[in-house]
Amino acid sequence: MWGSYSHPRRPLSVLLATLTIGSILVCGAKSVNVPGNMSFVKETVDNLLEGYDIRLRPDFGGAPVAVGMSIDVASIDMVSEVNMDYTLTMYFQQYWRDKRLAYVGIPLNLTLDNRVADQLWVPDTYFLNDKKSFVHGVTVKNRMIRLHPDGTVLYGLRITTTAACMMDLRRYPLDEQNCTLEIESCAYPRLSLSFKLKRNIGYFILQTYMPSILITILSWVSFWINYDASAARVALGITTVLTMTTINTHLRETLPKIPYVKAIDMYLMGCFVMVFLALLEYAFVNYIFFGRGPQMQKKLAEKAERANNERAAKYDSARAEPHGHGNVLLTTLEIHNEVAGNEITTSVADIRNSQSMVQLDSAASAAHIQYRKQSGGVGPRSASRHSLERTAQLKRSRLRRRSSQLKIKIPDLTDVNAIDRWSRIIFPSVFSLFNLVYWLYYV
Repeated sequence: MWGSYSHPRRPLSVLLATLTIGSILVCGAKSVNVPGNMSFVKETVDNLLEGYDIRLRPDFGGAPVAVGMSIDVASIDMVSEVNMDYTLTMYFQQYWRDKRLAYVGIPLNLTLDNRVADQLWVPDTYFLNDKKSFVHGVTVKNRMIRLHPDGTVLYGLRITTTAACMMDLRRYPLDEQNCTLEIESCAYPRLSLSFKLKRNIGYFILQTYMPSILITILSWVSFWINYDASAARVALGITTVLTMTTINTHLRETLPKIPYVKAIDMYLMGCFVMVFLALLEYAFVNYIFFGRGPQMQKKLAEKAERANNERAAKYDSARAEPHGHGNVLLTTLEIHNEVAGNEITTSVADIRNSQSMVQLDSAASAAHIQYRKQSGGVGPRSASRHSLERTAQLKRSRLRRRSSQLKIKIPDLTDVNAIDRWSRIIFPSVFSLFNLVYWLYYV
């Protein structure tokens, strides 16, 4: 069942414009479609083309032909960074005066078939930076020839051209490009049409920047995973590194091989470094916990055992010596205290070992002092013994103070949990600073 169709209501101005244009077209059609007029127009066109030589320009041998042109850009279809070009669709119109095509008796402009253009002289205009161009041919070749009574010719084409554009991609994708269309002829100098193109950053934020930021943040999850879960932390680190490598590879395929660094290269490289350092952080933690830590503890235990054995041997030999060698033993105690003080500056583990040495030395000195008291030493030797004992006590107290200060100032690197805790703060802070500097510089 068919329903009735009614025209939608349109504004009065649109209706008036339609009626006006329609009346003009009807009047024009009447003036031309009258049988007498049609034959006169046909005869006029035949007379214009008869004897016309397309090999000679208008006013040959006289003044140069003034050719005007106008370009209406329909669309910029594509901008290619790989090929360094852009594709443009436009309506390209040229107009000039050819006195050989002037006519009288018809007060109308004659719009002729596009095939008439092959029988007329047209300017030798070309695009200097053109790579590939074509004139649209659907449904017929998109050309227009219009003649005016005074001999002015209007020649229009619908063209799609791919023109070269040397781009500076140092700030890509936060860049602006200035592309030109160079128009030239053998008869007149070059003309340049400039297009200022600004890239839309939204696409790159969704396709490149946001995935890179999320992958970098994902690599920090390993800092909250227990250090003995090697499989989980290694798998997470390698996955994030490979993902960043894939993003870099895909980006390089869409860009030309240029010798300088682009803005997006700087950002992706920064993200890759952060992800790679997160993987190295676990390698460091693993080495501290399973490699360097046990080795250092074993070495320190062996060193402490050797020192205890040596001191025990010296203590036994000193008990068998005469009383006169007591001062020599105390001097040896001072030397050992000085050596222990120097060892404190090397590492925290040596501090603990040195403290045990000091305690052993103090025990040895107390035993010697007791031994000499039992032997009945008095007089100057007793005074000297008391002064040396006070000196040793002062050095031992100074040694304890230095060791306590070092315990506060130097963190215990063997504490792998402390490394992860510091990484949770350092990595996000550095990445945030990197983003701040990057966006302030390029935007």
